[in-house]
Amino acid sequence: MKKELMEELAAETTMEDIADSCKPLVEMIGLGNVIKLSQYFMGDKIYLPKAERILSPARNRRIRREYNGENTKELAQDYDLTTNQILQIVRDLDPQQTSIFDFIGGDAKDPENN
Repeated sequence: MKKELMEELAAETTMEDIADSCKPLVEMIGLGNVIKLSQYFMGDKIYLPKAERILSPARNRRIRREYNGENTKELAQDYDLTTNQILQIVRDLDPQQTSIFDFIGGDAKDPENN
């Protein structure tokens, strides 16, 4: 459909014209943006991840900045994560974190000490 015609029809479109399943999206981002998405995806089904997933890289950077080696529990509470998740996020930052080999008393490369 030509752009000019599409713009004219969009101007004449009312909320009553919108399918019930699309109304929340139109209310959230506007008819013009819904039309742009519709043109881009051309009827394909799309997957939108949860907001937490989209924001997790920024969250992890912030956790790494705030981490001081002694505030794991506080960070877990602040970011609604477990302490294990916090430790996994910061593991490359903390040289004091122990390896599993520290607990079993051996060196992974020296089978005689295991």
